[in-house]
Amino acid sequence: MKIVVTGAAGKIGRWTVRTLLEAGHDVTATDKKLREESASQNFIQAELRDYGQVCQLLKGSDAVVHLGNIPTDVRNTPQAIFENNMMVNFNILEACKDFKIPKIVWASSETVLGYPFVEDQLSYFPLDEEHPTTIKSSYAMAKILTEHLSELYHNLTDGQIVALRFANIYEPDEYEKIPTMHWNDQQKDIQRKNAWAYCDVRDAAQACRLAIEAENLGYQIFHITAPDTIMPDLSQDLVNKYFPKVALKRPINGHETLMAIDKARQVLGYEPRYTWRDVLNNDGKLKALPQDQLALTNKEI
Repeated sequence: MKIVVTGAAGKIGRWTVRTLLEAGHDVTATDKKLREESASQNFIQAELRDYGQVCQLLKGSDAVVHLGNIPTDVRNTPQAIFENNMMVNFNILEACKDFKIPKIVWASSETVLGYPFVEDQLSYFPLDEEHPTTIKSSYAMAKILTEHLSELYHNLTDGQIVALRFANIYEPDEYEKIPTMHWNDQQKDIQRKNAWAYCDVRDAAQACRLAIEAENLGYQIFHITAPDTIMPDLSQDLVNKYFPKVALKRPINGHETLMAIDKARQVLGYEPRYTWRDVLNNDGKLKALPQDQLALTNKEI
C-alpha cells in the first residue's frame, strides 16, 4: 500500500514510518521541518496549511496516516494551535475526498475526555470511547471538532476514517525519568489529570499500522495506551484515593490502564507490547536489560 505519513519528524511519526516500511508498505514521509535520518527514502518537506501542497503530497496514494499537528497546548498560543491544527486537518480530509483516498488514520487525543480530569466531570472508570467528552483547551477543541469532521467526511465519501486517541507518548529511553517525574505524592496528584495514562511510541506505531491495514471499519474512534498506568500503585488504589466518587463501569484489575483499550483489542487486534515495567523495578531502579534491548533504545530512527 502507498501510504503518506504526515508529522513524520515527530515522536509517533518516526516510529510509524519505520513500522510501515517493515510491514512492506511504500511510505512517503512528510513534515514541515526536515528529518534527514527518517527511515523513509522519500521524505518531503511540506506545509500542510497550504492545500496545494497537500494535494501534491496525497495524489495517487492509497492511505494517509495523519500525525502532523502541533502536539501540545503548552508552548503555543491557543489561537495558533486551533488555527494550525484545524486548517491542516481540514486540508487532509478534503484532499482525501477529492482524490478518493479510501483510508485515513489520524491522531486524536485523550484530552477530549476532559483533560485535566476532575472527579465531578467523570462518569465512570475505565474511560472508554462512549464516555462523554469535555473540552478545556483549544488543542482538545481542535481534536473533538476533527472527530466530528471525520464522521462527516466518512458520510460524504464512505471512506474509512479512524481516530486514535493517544495518551502521553514515551520513547524507550525516557522511562528512566518516570520515578522522579511522577512517583512522589505531589506528582501522583498532578498526573491524575489524564488518569496516569501513557503509551509507548512503538505501540502507538503498531496501532497506526493495524488501523491503516484494517478493512471495512467505516468511521471509528479507538483509545490507544499502554496496558498499565504510569504508576507502581494498583489502579483500583489510585481510583479509591484520587477519584473516590467515580463509579466503575467494570472491575479494574491489577495495574491496568484506566483509559480502556478493550475496543482496540477486539476490533483492531491491538495488543500493547511495551511498558515501563520492562525497564524499571517498582523501586524506580533500572533493570538489567539484555544487550539487544539496550541497542534498540539507542537505535537511530
